[in-house]
Amino acid sequence: MERVRRFEFVGGGSAKFWEISSRGPEVTVRFGRLGTNGQTQTKDLGSESAAATHVAKLIDEKLAKGYVETRGITRPPVLPPYDVPALPDDGPADIGDVRLPTGRRLTGDPSMAPPGIEMIPEPIGWLTDAAVPDSGALLYRLRTPSAARGLIPVLLTGMEGDDTRPWDSHEFCPTDPRRVDHFDAGQVLADMWSENFNEEDEESGQSAQPFGVEFPGLAAAPAVNPPSGFGRLFAKASDPSDDRAALGSLHARRIGLVAANRPADTITALGWMGAVNVHQDPVLMSAVLRSWEDRFAARVVEIEFATLTLTVGIPPRDRQRALALAAEHFAFCPDNITQGAGTVAAYAESLRDSPVWTFWWD
Repeated sequence: MERVRRFEFVGGGSAKFWEISSRGPEVTVRFGRLGTNGQTQTKDLGSESAAATHVAKLIDEKLAKGYVETRGITRPPVLPPYDVPALPDDGPADIGDVRLPTGRRLTGDPSMAPPGIEMIPEPIGWLTDAAVPDSGALLYRLRTPSAARGLIPVLLTGMEGDDTRPWDSHEFCPTDPRRVDHFDAGQVLADMWSENFNEEDEESGQSAQPFGVEFPGLAAAPAVNPPSGFGRLFAKASDPSDDRAALGSLHARRIGLVAANRPADTITALGWMGAVNVHQDPVLMSAVLRSWEDRFAARVVEIEFATLTLTVGIPPRDRQRALALAAEHFAFCPDNITQGAGTVAAYAESLRDSPVWTFWWD
């Protein structure tokens, strides 16, 4: 077989790759979003010469569309050097008026990096050595003083049955969180949907009901202002940023501080690999999480081995918005539906007025 030639396109909210190779009369292409395994197609052209002509034609078409040959190396956006905000030293840490017990800076493993993405060599996170009582309440108190230092507090939990993984076992690879700026959540979710949805797979079609092969689009953000004439009735409505009630159920967890500007970016900064069976690069997930922060006041508060937990300040209340949001969740984490409610429509009911979202990848 000839060597595989790889081409990539990054821009306009898209980040795609396309690979091509040939063997005799057969031409094989593999394509999809950066950070995924993509789809593979093989075509028999009848002869080796016809295959070579076909390969040249397809390559010319991709180059005309703005793809760039990468020779097997993923081409990330060109960014200036990243200055990592200062983390606490190893040992106890004072963040504002909060005294955290002994912890240490986290170092990753460069072999865990997404294809073609360089690891940030400096530590990009700090983690307590042991679980901290009332960790959810402390996380809330840590937000303001941590933000002043360019850090985001988050609960970092180990795998059930082996709590050394992934944080103590270094099964992560810190990367530049600024990469998230280059991706559009709507496009990312549409690409995720198309890769999760297989028209020939009856099960995936059933899970996507009531939707079909086309991604239905982003859910509208719920209204945050009271309806006209109802000012007094809504005067004591809760602040969407106040998630203390939801955090109160998170008692004994290890507390982490991550060098990032917002909770959505923490999984990219850490180089979290919990969803690697579906998303090879967490940067695309962070683009979606940013959008949920903006529309639903949904924030990452706990990162486990293969689970994310978010508190939600403005959950959907009506069925229409919940259904549209459920489609986004299916694109983002199909296991939530295929190994849970069964269909997007059934799953949507669990999202109405829910102050917590949990995502789990097999």
